[in-house]
Order: sequence, then C-alpha cells, then structure tokens
Amino acid sequence: MSRRQTGSNVLWLLICGAFLAAVLTPGRLSASPYATTVVSYAPGPGQWVTNPLYNQSWRALGRPYGVTDSVADNTSVVTLGDGGSLTLEFDHNVTDDPGNPGGYDFIVFSNAIFVGGDPTYRWQEPAFVEISQDGSTWYLLLPNILPAALVGGIDTGQSETVLRNYAEYTPTLALPQDRFPPLPLSRTDEELYTVPDRQSVAGDNASLAIDPTSGGGDAFDIASAVLEASAGVPQLDGQGRPVPAGISWFRYVRMTDALIGDTVPGLGEISAEVDAVADVAPAVSVGVARRLPAGTYAVIWGAQVTAAFAGEFWIEQTDRSAGIRIASQQAVSEGDVVAVTGHVTPSGRDVVIADPLVSVLGHGSSPAPLGLTNRSAGTDIAQGLLVRVWGKRGAAGEGWFMVEDGSGTQVKVLSVPGAPMPDDGQFVVATGVLSRDAAGTPIVRIRKPEDIKL
Repeated sequence: MSRRQTGSNVLWLLICGAFLAAVLTPGRLSASPYATTVVSYAPGPGQWVTNPLYNQSWRALGRPYGVTDSVADNTSVVTLGDGGSLTLEFDHNVTDDPGNPGGYDFIVFSNAIFVGGDPTYRWQEPAFVEISQDGSTWYLLLPNILPAALVGGIDTGQSETVLRNYAEYTPTLALPQDRFPPLPLSRTDEELYTVPDRQSVAGDNASLAIDPTSGGGDAFDIASAVLEASAGVPQLDGQGRPVPAGISWFRYVRMTDALIGDTVPGLGEISAEVDAVADVAPAVSVGVARRLPAGTYAVIWGAQVTAAFAGEFWIEQTDRSAGIRIASQQAVSEGDVVAVTGHVTPSGRDVVIADPLVSVLGHGSSPAPLGLTNRSAGTDIAQGLLVRVWGKRGAAGEGWFMVEDGSGTQVKVLSVPGAPMPDDGQFVVATGVLSRDAAGTPIVRIRKPEDIKL
C-alpha cells in the first residue's frame, strides 16, 4: 500500500471516528438547530427526579416531541425538580436576528398543556430562562412577572395567569402528519419546530392559542435579556428599571425552576420539565420565496392578503415589491397580515405555496394596487401583485375579456359574476391579482364587481 493510500485511509478513519464520537458520545449530537450539549444538570428535590424516565438530561437535546395542546408527550422531557436547573449549549452562536419571525430568536419546548383544551387555563410549571456567551456570565430573559413575585398554586400549576419569557407555559404539538386526525401535509421537525409561536398577551384571546404555523413552545427574543443581580433577579438602574444586557448572541442557555416550595396536594412539587431548545429559522420576503428552487421550504412573516378566493388567496410584501399565491382553504380577508410556511411549488409559468400553514397575525386595510402598463404586466417582476391595468376592450368570452393599451401586449381579465362587461373597444380599468397562463399571457383576476370601471 502506498504512503498516499495509507494517509488517505488514516484520514478516513479519523473522519469516521469523529462522526461516531459526535453521534455516540452521551450529551452530544451532530450539528442541528437544537441545543447539542448538556453542560450541567442540577435537579432539585421532587418525586420524578429519581425516575430514569424523567432524570436523563440528554433527553433535552435534539428535537422536541408533542401530541396535542391538551396532551403532552413525556417520553423526551427531563425534570428540573424543585428549584433545579439544566444548562445546555448550542454548537453555534444563536443571534439576535431582526429577520426572524416576530423578532424571536429561540424556543424552549416543554410538556405544558391547556387544561381541557382551554388556552386560558393551563398546567404550567414555569422556569425562568438565562443565556450566556461564555457559560460564566448570565443574562435573564426578563419575564412579565418576576420569579420572586410568582404565587404558588395561583401562577403555577393549574393557572389562568398569562406568562411571558418563561419556559413551560405553552404546549408542544406533534408534527402535522402525526396528529390525530393528521393534517394533509407534512413537515420535518426542523421545518415546524424552528417557527415560533407568538407570546401570549392578557386580554387577547387570539394570542393565547398556538399559531398554526408553529409547533408550540415558548419563544424568546435576545433583546429582552437584562443584567442580573443574582440568578433570576434583574439588576436595576437608578430609576429602579432592569438594565438591558445589550448582547446580540448567545451560546449557552439555562432553565431554572422558578418557584421553590409550590406543591399540589397528592401530586407533589410543581417543577418544570424541558423537552428541547431550538434556534429560530429566519423568515424570507415574498420576493425571495418566489425565487427559491422548487420544493424549498419558506417562512414568510408579515405579508398582507390582497385577494381571497375559494381554495386560495394571494399575499404580497407590504412594500408591494412581490406577491405570491397561497393554495389554502383557510378563511382570510383582504388586508389581513399573515404568516405562511410551506414549500415553493411551480405552477405553470408562476409559483405557488401549495402546502401552507397559515397564521393570521393582524388585520388592516386592503393595500393599494400598483398601476402597470400591459407590457410591464407581462414581466416577471410584477407577478403575484395586486395591480391595476387599463385600455380598450378587445376579444371577449364567457367570464373574460382582453385589454389592449397600445403597448403591443394584451392582458386577459378574469371577471366575477355581477361585474360589468365592457363593449368592444370601450375603455376599461381593471384591478386584480396578476399571474400568467401556460402560454405566458398576463392575467388579471378581479376580486369583486367594483374592480371593473368603465
């Protein structure tokens, strides 16, 4: 065997050994969006701490596992015990990315549930969350109620108290294809569990439910981190306000059971369980989504609905830079601000997200259409947008007519029942969403009779 061959074999063995070590060494997984290493596990006392089904710290590594919002999967959680803590490490820096959905940067998953499926009434065992860049200096993700102010049995256990920036407040859901009944679409764990659920706001019942685009869990924004006087206690400035940490990334995350001594008769101590911690995947603009290779998964956050039809609706970036069709039966209205996740799919001369999950984030007025010449309507850049075209009516048929503006390009207008049909040669203005047929002819699909002006 030549020296070169020997060297190649040694290198191959080293690579294989490193791979096996990463996979087989306890507390370590291969690279992923989840926490990969257990740094320390210091459980407090509790009835589950000595149970090997709940005290194996490595169970908090890798992906989470859920069932429904009212049934938890306890096969992959690790208990903290009363006042205990768990410290995990990512194999990369988790950054404060303004491009992340909702501005959230990471998610902590647990076995919280909605009692009886009621999102206003939960079984919650809160743990406060800290982050660190070096594993030594820690910063508190400032919660809406400080740990020292929590009341056992009122804010913990079965509770109606709305919590933010605590772990074990929001349930973890199963993958869509694993639910009962299953949803007619599939997601990988990385596609579902890296999309955050928005934090709950007291008095806003819509915010209490889990966003359909998310797999649940509690989402955190690095920008909410503050300096600590001690673990779970924020450092205050001269006006009694918490001092912002001012950090833009972290690598270590620590979850600590927030309240010592809170119990439930017959059940024992109330203490948090941790399932997983995930780095949030960034969202993309509508324009970027349109240019992604076929089959690529995309997260679009904060786009606006421009048109809604049976079985589909259209969204566009709020700056009117790009639009796209969403194949969905979900009821939305013009002006709704939505989050959409799914795979980009070719559709004739255009693209569509054909397997979407959709969350309505807010409501607004319908955006103004973009005025275009027919020639511009035939270009790639305007596809999917809400547009307005004008010109003389040309050829026509049942439910459609052509518009000519002298530019050499004709636009086909798809009408709706009750809309006026212009006479041949009559000047017309049409507003609708823009696409193309298989031959490349630009199509404007109007939404209502008022979209046709003679």
